[in-house]
Amino acid sequence: MTLNDILHSAQGGQAVANLAAQFGLAPEAAEAAVQAMIPAFSAALTAMAANPAVVGAVLGELASGAHAASYGDPCQTSAAGGLGGAVLGQLFGSPQTIDQIVAHVAEVSGVSADTIRAMLPAVASILMGGLAHAMANQGLSGVLGQLANAAAAPSGLGSTASPPSGLGAGLFGSFLGSIFGGAHATASPEAAALATGFVALSAMFASGVQVAQTHQASMSAIAQSFTQPPSGTGV
Repeated sequence: MTLNDILHSAQGGQAVANLAAQFGLAPEAAEAAVQAMIPAFSAALTAMAANPAVVGAVLGELASGAHAASYGDPCQTSAAGGLGGAVLGQLFGSPQTIDQIVAHVAEVSGVSADTIRAMLPAVASILMGGLAHAMANQGLSGVLGQLANAAAAPSGLGSTASPPSGLGAGLFGSFLGSIFGGAHATASPEAAALATGFVALSAMFASGVQVAQTHQASMSAIAQSFTQPPSGTGV
């Protein structure tokens, strides 16, 4: 499953149509907008997955369940925008980077920048809810919770110190090693299970969108500016 799959399965398969209605767009214009947005979300999530120092904010959003209705309830499209503002800050970092993404998506899609700026938070919340839903369908909701708890600890996921209560000693040192190039054979069963869950989650960060080379090049250039956001950054 990719981000494109998740978005088009949301709200009973009607998420894009619901976004079109909310923002006064023709269906084809809404589709063009989300197709241009998805590579930006993919690039940000992929960059964060490779950085245990910053991925905790997204893990916390996924584990919280706060975005479940954005994904599942057709009546929640408007509310999703309010939930997704903070997610944009967590994913993209600075307001300047968000501005770049808005301008680029507007140029690629032909939808006005004001509309793209208004749509982005709603799409962000729908995707967060969909990722959590997909993990739950694989029986991996508990993995999200464990990872989020570890990321919230003072030393974060990068620590080899004692992990949160209920997890084996040295778990996250082994876990990170198993994901980021260490020997899988040395990981504990608990660490291996978390690594498997994290890999399953990361695989869903693929965009699933056919992207023109120029679009991908521009998005890759913007992605280089993704940074850990200050607390509370949004739009």
